[in-house]
Amino acid sequence: MTTLIVDGYNAINAIARTKELLSKSLRSARSEIIAISREYARGGNIHDVIVVFDGNDKYADLNNNHISPRVYQVFSGTGKGDDKIIETIRKASGKGPVVLASNDNYVRNNARAYGASVIDSRDLVRKKKKTSAGEAFEKKMRGKDKREITEEYKKILGI
Repeated sequence: MTTLIVDGYNAINAIARTKELLSKSLRSARSEIIAISREYARGGNIHDVIVVFDGNDKYADLNNNHISPRVYQVFSGTGKGDDKIIETIRKASGKGPVVLASNDNYVRNNARAYGASVIDSRDLVRKKKKTSAGEAFEKKMRGKDKREITEEYKKILGI
């Protein structure tokens, strides 16, 4: 089963509806990105959704994991949210396919090194599949080139 991992604050700031909520209430913006992520997962073969936020988990307020797909909030607790996202991807990739929703290049490149598929955060709310400039470039690249770049990056990361 596929796991969707969402770079929480990145997605909140990338999607107009949640960015507007953020100016009024951080809690409302987090709740909305969780709802958006759950709805996105329902449209595909996604079993679990993990939304990763940077910061302290004392603000976690999700108590409905009995609803399918299961949704989890993860807080970095360290101020290093990117590292927590990458750690979450690493763990989830050992259990099955992973899709990452983020526009952060550091996170995206590391996700690819662990075999995750990557989508633009805004794709969580798009009705029709649109490709970003980065995705269009990836489609133009030959499979061999993608593999070589990923393998080089893995060597740099030591994985």
